[in-house]
Amino acid sequence: MNILNNWKMLELVTREGDGMVCLEGRVYGSNPRFPSSSHIRTSPITGYSLDANSMVVRTRRGSEYLLGKPDPSQTFAQQRLLRRLSRLSQTPPLGFDALESQLTGFDGSQENATSQTDQESPTVSTP
Repeated sequence: MNILNNWKMLELVTREGDGMVCLEGRVYGSNPRFPSSSHIRTSPITGYSLDANSMVVRTRRGSEYLLGKPDPSQTFAQQRLLRRLSRLSQTPPLGFDALESQLTGFDGSQENATSQTDQESPTVSTP
């Protein structure tokens, strides 16, 4: 399973005015599409699960991320994320679509990689 470290919550609004929650952070794991330590933005979060020591989020595209440490500038990040997600209805994820996932940054010192995204980013709404 992929681990998302140094993550922060993004509350976004689509052109249609629909609100959604995405996460950005550094991903670590075995996904060949995202070299380790790549900076990514998830597709919208559709659900989550908790156990004693961890939180796993599910995205619209079917990915699951174990949340590691949040961005240090995000005080009470997990509590804020839980509060925001509690207002969303938990929907079953669609099948994972690796072509639709976005790579938003990569530290090229570890490996040479390039990426392009065809999607337009939604407008960021500040809380």
